[in-house]
Amino acid sequence: MKIANLIVTSQNGGAEQVFLDYTRLLKKLGHDVVPIVKNDAPYANNLSSLKKISNNFGYYDFFAIKQITKILRDENIHAIFTHAGKATVLARKAIAKIKNKKIFLIAINHSTNVKRSIGADIILSVNREIFYSTIDRGQPEDRSFVMHNAVDLFDAISEVPQVNLAQKEKIILGVIGRLDPTKGFAHAIRALKKLDEKFILKIAGSGPFDNELKKLVKELSLENRVEFLGWIEKKSFFNSIDIFIFPSDEEPFGLVLLESMKYGKPAIVRNVDGPREIVRDGIDALMFSDPNQIPDLVMKLVQNEKLINQLVENSFERVKEKFTFKNLEKRLFEIVGKINN
Repeated sequence: MKIANLIVTSQNGGAEQVFLDYTRLLKKLGHDVVPIVKNDAPYANNLSSLKKISNNFGYYDFFAIKQITKILRDENIHAIFTHAGKATVLARKAIAKIKNKKIFLIAINHSTNVKRSIGADIILSVNREIFYSTIDRGQPEDRSFVMHNAVDLFDAISEVPQVNLAQKEKIILGVIGRLDPTKGFAHAIRALKKLDEKFILKIAGSGPFDNELKKLVKELSLENRVEFLGWIEKKSFFNSIDIFIFPSDEEPFGLVLLESMKYGKPAIVRNVDGPREIVRDGIDALMFSDPNQIPDLVMKLVQNEKLINQLVENSFERVKEKFTFKNLEKRLFEIVGKINN
């Protein structure tokens, strides 16, 4: 089948990684995939058959719609996957201009803002709460599905490590992601202030909140205990830390949590929608609702060798069981099958 895969963002992040994963796995399933991205996308230059479009006028950009319509016609596209609301709106308007052919619209919801996906031929939501929102807004249940994101295990740990932090002179905490206020990195910085000086925090990523976080570090006199890494290779980051902290105030899924699990890192995780579907509190990770709990949970891991090793072992088994590319590939095969039927 000839499939287009569309995203119109200008940043690196979870949705962008999922876009790349879908492109790869749909090709693996034997489909002819045409990736379509915004012309300033920083993440897609190595894709084959890549098409770039402009999008300077948001959801109702006539020029973007015209470009997408041309691609759909010229490439004889049968179905288009769209990532997030803007891509869905633009694709729907492009499809409407093609009168002599049915093109299936598969909208992927990466957030709780689902209204623009309603009415698509198929909706895929990255967690159950988002799925229920689509049903509440009138999407038929036989055209709406939960589709968890996944992680490639090709470079995962080969065996679960034994962890003992009590005797370490320095303990490295880590957070990674786009430096955005909703990611909760400020909570990790404040938690560090309540821990003694043997604890260090590494912050990987970049984004608009960078200066605010550095200002907070300075206000709390933590300059010698916080390291800003920028974007670095994920395996290198996880190999450099002892405990992963996932403090997001809101998170539809959480791909970096899967990364921490495949690299055998114990995690302290905010109890919000996405992480709730990935890990179980006290089994795969320690979860918190109040960021003030972070220091106590850090010390709980440091002081309880049996607990920390059980969490690492359980989380590694869980990611292998439920969140692999093999699982995602199977689900994509099922979804494309519904189009054919």
